[in-house]
Amino acid sequence: MYARELPAEATSFVGRRQELALLDTCLRQARLVTLTGPGGVGKTRTAVRGAHLLRARFPDGVTLVPLSALADPRLLPNTVAAALDLPEQAALPAQDALAAYLQDKTALLILDTCEHLVDACAVLAEELLRAAPQLRVVATSRQPLDVAGEHILPIPPLDVADSGPAEDALRLFTDRAAAAVPGFAVDDDNRADVRALCRRLDGIPLAIELAVSRLRVLSPEEMLTRLDHRFRLLTGGRRTAVPRHQTLRTTIGWSYELSTEPERLLWSRLAVCAGEFSLEVAEAVGAAGALPAEDVLDALIGLVEKSVVVRVDAEDGTRYRMLDTIREYGLERLGPGAEAERTRRRHRDHFLRRARLFDAEWLGDRQVPLLRQMVRDQDDIRVALEFCVADPADAAAGLKMATMLWGFWHCTGLLTEGRYWLRRALDRCPEERRERVKALWLTCWFMDLQGERGDTFALLDEAEAVALRIDDRAGLAWTRAFRHHTRYFRGRTEGVAEGFEAARRELAEQGDTAGLLMSGFFAGFFHVLNGGTGEGIALCEDSLRRNADTPAELWSRGWALWVKSIGLWLKGEHRESIECARQGIRTKAVLHDLTGIAHFLEGFAWRAAELRHFERVAALQGAADALWRRAVKEPRFGISVLHDLHAGAAGEAREALGNDGYETAFGEGGRLPVDAAVALALDDEAAPAAAAVPPQPPGPGDGLTPRQRQVAGLVAQGLTNREIAEKLVISKRTVDAHVEHILARFGFTSRAQIPAALSGPPPAPRD
Repeated sequence: MYARELPAEATSFVGRRQELALLDTCLRQARLVTLTGPGGVGKTRTAVRGAHLLRARFPDGVTLVPLSALADPRLLPNTVAAALDLPEQAALPAQDALAAYLQDKTALLILDTCEHLVDACAVLAEELLRAAPQLRVVATSRQPLDVAGEHILPIPPLDVADSGPAEDALRLFTDRAAAAVPGFAVDDDNRADVRALCRRLDGIPLAIELAVSRLRVLSPEEMLTRLDHRFRLLTGGRRTAVPRHQTLRTTIGWSYELSTEPERLLWSRLAVCAGEFSLEVAEAVGAAGALPAEDVLDALIGLVEKSVVVRVDAEDGTRYRMLDTIREYGLERLGPGAEAERTRRRHRDHFLRRARLFDAEWLGDRQVPLLRQMVRDQDDIRVALEFCVADPADAAAGLKMATMLWGFWHCTGLLTEGRYWLRRALDRCPEERRERVKALWLTCWFMDLQGERGDTFALLDEAEAVALRIDDRAGLAWTRAFRHHTRYFRGRTEGVAEGFEAARRELAEQGDTAGLLMSGFFAGFFHVLNGGTGEGIALCEDSLRRNADTPAELWSRGWALWVKSIGLWLKGEHRESIECARQGIRTKAVLHDLTGIAHFLEGFAWRAAELRHFERVAALQGAADALWRRAVKEPRFGISVLHDLHAGAAGEAREALGNDGYETAFGEGGRLPVDAAVALALDDEAAPAAAAVPPQPPGPGDGLTPRQRQVAGLVAQGLTNREIAEKLVISKRTVDAHVEHILARFGFTSRAQIPAALSGPPPAPRD
């Protein structure tokens, strides 16, 4: 054998740095390495590239054995022998001849495309490795060979990250496009479309190369609009490619043909799942008729082994997913008929049951795991809701599901999406029922939170009328509570206190613990904003007492703590307020409740202003603003008391830092990850005194803000910008901005001139 028998690479090799390094490591530790992955993902290219890089370690040669065209497993030893250029020996079986030939060789054998011959390849590999102790075998297959000592190396699709040097899918598209269409380039005008195209193609190299071939007639934007029919779009390809790689459909169809009948049935049924799914979902959706529930696990294992389904390790256990291209193929196989209808209904019924469980236990100790499960299942929740609202016959189920998910919509900040599904379900299901009452007051509540001042009273009027006609006493009490909620959100205070008290009596008569718990901090918020801080705090403490039996319930506890912290602040008990906020923001951080975190960040900014930590004020307000904008249209609910507290802290910070300094720190805060913003808030009390801007006497350097004079003084002492940042506990970027402002203020060209601004009359600014 000679290295020349390894095929030369006809096109440039893109990416796979990590996989190639792992292949090197695996071949040092194991003698059989199988590269697995879905069709078209690049297993062969990776194996060949790795062999080129490693061939110096194999003095007796590296040989590629293509197996895609081989149909008869009995001819496998003959095919390998032919690749090694061994003469046929009539007296000796080919497998024995191979073993004899390789027994003293330090060689690498690549068995390429083993999935349709997996048993034969497993037997041959095991026999050859036993006979030849220095032999290494690399196999490429959509499923493992399942041989003792085999090391599995999954080859995933190319990276389709939004940015960064590791975005290999975009690099592959750019490289192939330059060769296919002279003059084509990925630039600022089309980069977003190309990136979206690569993402929609799952980062599968074959799909990307087929898409590139369409650039001769379609732009990336035009291809994006046609991707719902990707199998018709992505046909053709290189004439020299094996037939199964000439279209995307045939490469995936190859896997379908190799699957058993139960695996094919499960594949098509699981295609209705839009996101990751659990074994429980697979059984609920996939089990029916010819595929009983007890056979689903075996079929799922088979699909995972064939790289049709990808295993995902999650916090709550193993989950699974399909690439979009594989899912779309499964949907085509499922078809539009009765089988598809029954499968989609099983899917809907499963997630309707999940929504019912979520609603029943949302304000209990299972809140956090239930919420995380719903977040992971969000794509499938949308599919189930769409199934309901698409057909008036199922609209009642859609209305139930949308209302039962109110806690999910609120906690995740998906208020607009929640309103979207509530409105569609209301339009589809005009019947007078309890779910309609709830959907109407939920819509009103979400509009209040988002600062939308539409005709919400009309929604409440309808909800109250329906509740009276169908004798829905609980719905009537909730509706009346939210009528007063809406009134004070619009600045109407007359009768609100009495209205809340009456609604709470009705909820108590109904034994509605959740209603009493939530109306406590709703009513408490009204009181603290309208001079009744003591009564408002007492109502919040009542909610916290009701919550005491469910210590793992964090959502309502967090809101009660927030309202209480506002009341304490307005009473002048600032330390107690911030301690309350510390407890509260931790609850919201666990839930990843972005709107709740934004509320608490505001209070920490007020405290930072009191401590004269002005960069911290701006950064906290910037972080809060970024979170507000993700969920609501008007920060702080448009409530004047909260606006005034925000403006007061911001005004002090602007005066101390100057507009440029404030805006720089505000922008930095807005770019903080959520956990970093929470950490910044919780570190507020621990901030060293150096972070505060001490009062500065007038003198040289007037015209600068106090912080800029402080920075200038440290520059005069010879400190670098980074050293100044560390001393003042601010970012270097903020120091850079201050220094640039000082230079511009006096027309200086270098930092060395700054001491002059402090030691005497400031020079006149340069023209």
